[in-house]
Amino acid sequence: MSQVAIGMHRHIRSSIHSAVEGLSAKQLLSMPPGFDNNIAWNLGHLVVVLPRLVYRPSGLPLPVDEAMVPLYLPNTSPADWETEPDAEALPAMLMAQLEQLEADYADGRFGENEFSQLTTGSGISISDVDGALVFNTYHEAQHFGFIQALVNVVG
Repeated sequence: MSQVAIGMHRHIRSSIHSAVEGLSAKQLLSMPPGFDNNIAWNLGHLVVVLPRLVYRPSGLPLPVDEAMVPLYLPNTSPADWETEPDAEALPAMLMAQLEQLEADYADGRFGENEFSQLTTGSGISISDVDGALVFNTYHEAQHFGFIQALVNVVG
């Protein structure tokens, strides 16, 4: 992973964190008319997708609570939740995961195994961890736009 890719990833995660900092659980969980999800779902989705794009294809265990995964996969919705997650914990999880990613990279964990090529839902083929991190940053930037729109409505 290049330092540029890590820097881009840090920038987008920091921007997302700043945008949601100080929002209440009610605001994070609010699903306004016209939206398919809420801020909490977007944050949880980012926490779940990063390991699936970067860690799993690298042959590493997913550094995320397995109970979170079915709540935040693509094509899921907060409308399907049986119980609401701890929404106020999600922004901190986003940043803690970033710190873990950077530490794992510095420790050389992503070079321990061969990367298993994958194709994203949008048809982009990824063959190495750098590509996965760049794609993830693109993906997070898309969700940042959704988060900003939601913040404007619920904030």
